[in-house]
Amino acid sequence: MTEYTDEEAIIRELNNLRERIKEVKTHRREVAEEIRRIKELRRDKILRIKELRAQLNNEREILNKLKEERSRLINERRELIRRIRDVKNKLFSTKALMNTIGKDLGRITSLNKIRARIDELEWRIITESLPLEEENRIIKEIARLEAKLSKVLEVRRTKEEYSELKAELKSLIIQLNDINTQINTVSTKIKNVRERIGELKNQINEVQEEINNHNDKIKELANKLVTLTEELNNLINEYRELQSKLRDIRLSKKKEVEEYILKEKKERALRKLKEGKRLTLEDLKALYGETE
Repeated sequence: MTEYTDEEAIIRELNNLRERIKEVKTHRREVAEEIRRIKELRRDKILRIKELRAQLNNEREILNKLKEERSRLINERRELIRRIRDVKNKLFSTKALMNTIGKDLGRITSLNKIRARIDELEWRIITESLPLEEENRIIKEIARLEAKLSKVLEVRRTKEEYSELKAELKSLIIQLNDINTQINTVSTKIKNVRERIGELKNQINEVQEEINNHNDKIKELANKLVTLTEELNNLINEYRELQSKLRDIRLSKKKEVEEYILKEKKERALRKLKEGKRLTLEDLKALYGETE
């Protein structure tokens, strides 16, 4: 702090200090307002990032459910493929059996004709007196026809089974195509959700970066506020010291004036005393060192 002995110089410096204090207070108020403004912006960004994180959590839940659904559909598709494979194997086996039986039968006669021929031969045995040789031949023919009837019935059952297997295979293929469509639909949804998650993450990162920038700016301004407060305190202390110095100077000058006046009064009283003049109460006070 500069040493001032001149009253006018001190007054000039006090005026300068008042202006500087005013400027620092204004600057400090502006910095405090800027801090409040940035804190408001940061508060908005914090609310925004909470909203984005809530949306992100919601999208992640949706993604998990879609993954579970796709996993279930894939398992169903795997089971359908296994069933289709089994049905195809049965279909090939049944077709092979049909071909084998068909070769053994040659030209297939209708069931009704075979049954009618068997009934006719059995009726001859019952109603006619046949030679033993003829009866044996008819019995053998009946046995042959019954065997043929059994194979014809087997062919019919095999054909029915073949038709049922073809129908089942067609139904399974339709189900497989339907599940493939569902899997593709769910996969598309998963892709869209992942894209939304990526966008939300980018937005969160951007908002978080803005919050970090606000934090850095608030910290910078807070440090500036501390510096301004220290500067203001120093200026106020300097101002008070100068005020005290000014008071001391003024008191010292006042004391000098009072001492000068008292000295003049005392000398006047002494002259009056030497001259034998009557002393007043004020003269007596002056002689004894008292003054108003």
